[in-house]
Amino acid sequence: METGVIISIAAVLISLVGLIASSRKDTRSDAAANAIIQTKLDSVITGVDDIRVEMRAMRETISDHGERLAKLEARAASNTHRLDAIEGK
Repeated sequence: METGVIISIAAVLISLVGLIASSRKDTRSDAAANAIIQTKLDSVITGVDDIRVEMRAMRETISDHGERLAKLEARAASNTHRLDAIEGK
C-alpha cells in the first residue's frame, strides 16, 4: 500500500514539473511573438510618420502652385486685354 502512495505522489510531482516546464515554454513563445508584433508596430508607426511629413510637404507645394497659377491667370487676362487693345487699333 505504501508503494502505491509513493508512486501516486511521484506521478503528481512529475505532472507538476511537466506543467511548470510547459508553462515556461508558453511564456517564452508568447514573449517572442509579442516582440515580433511590437517590432512590426514600430515599423508601421515610422511609416505613418514619414507619410505625414510627405503630406505636409505636398500641401505646401500645392499651395505654392495655387499661388503661381493665380498669378499666371492674372497675367493671361492682362495679356488678352492688351492683345484686344492692339487688334482694336
